[in-house]
Order: sequence, then C-alpha cells, then structure tokens
Amino acid sequence: MEDQWRIAEHNPLWLDMFQETAARLRTALGDIALRIDHIGSTSISGLDAKPVIDIQISVSRLDELDGYKSKIEELGFVYREDNPDLSKRYFREAPGTRRTHIHVRQAGSFSEQMSLLFRDYLRQHPEDCLRYGQEKHRLMELYKHERIKYVEGKGPIVWDILHKAHIWSQSAGWHPGATDR
Repeated sequence: MEDQWRIAEHNPLWLDMFQETAARLRTALGDIALRIDHIGSTSISGLDAKPVIDIQISVSRLDELDGYKSKIEELGFVYREDNPDLSKRYFREAPGTRRTHIHVRQAGSFSEQMSLLFRDYLRQHPEDCLRYGQEKHRLMELYKHERIKYVEGKGPIVWDILHKAHIWSQSAGWHPGATDR
C-alpha cells in the first residue's frame, strides 16, 4: 500500500503545508482567486486523514480555464483533464512531490458551498467528526486495496453529515466565513 493510501493520525503540520501552498497560489493567481480554502479531512483539527492536502480555489468563472490553468501549472501542479466531475477543474501534485489536490470551483456554486459547509460543520461538531473518522478507519481496513470501494463506502456517512450540516446551517445562519488565505 502506498504511503498516501492510508489514514494517518491528524498532523498539526497539515495546516502549515496548506498555508505554504496557498500563499504561492495567492501570489500566482492574484484576484483570479476569490477564495483559497483548506478543505477535506486535513483541514479539520483532530480528524485522522489520508495525508493529502486538499485546496479549494473559488473563481468567478469556472469555464475561463485560460485565466488560471497555466498559473497553477507554473507552480508544479498537473491539470487532470480526465476529471469526470464537471463541477470543478482538478489539479494534482507532480510525481514525487507532496500530495496536494487542487479543486477549482465556481464561487457560489453548490459544490463550492457544500465543501465549505461540510468542513465547517465538522469543525463545530466533534461527535460527528469522531464518527466520521471512525468510519474512515473501518472502511480503510475493509478496502485498503480497493480505493474506489473505500470512496464509495464513505457516501452514506458523508450524506448523513451533510443532512445534519444543512439543518445546522439554517439554525446557525451559516455562511462561509473569510477565506482561509
């Protein structure tokens, strides 16, 4: 099993890794990036995760790829043209470098908001954060050699948490806070 294909104990240095990369992205993208946020499990303090830094960049027009693609590639990231998720543009680290996934999404879109809401809800609800972490460990044990089954297996708990997050967002008046970077 590859090193990144495991669940690691939460590492406080993940925040530093995000901030370092986000600063480079902010410099390269300037005002093209309306937001740059740390998302995914590494963005939630105390949550065990695959050691992959997920970064979401929010742009005003997702389809204006020419405005940001080359700038992200110049920082050493590889555009994944074969990404089947049409709600984002996806970049990954170059081979041999630290695992980083960059998700470029249109500001205000469902997928952008959902990622932020999921993260913010888990940051505020330690019991669901713990439950999510336990389920990830269980699934990793079951499917440690079958990445697709692991990802698909997370679906029920993710949707359960998103349902709770939606209810919480209405009672709390949630909206995305300031960009992480």
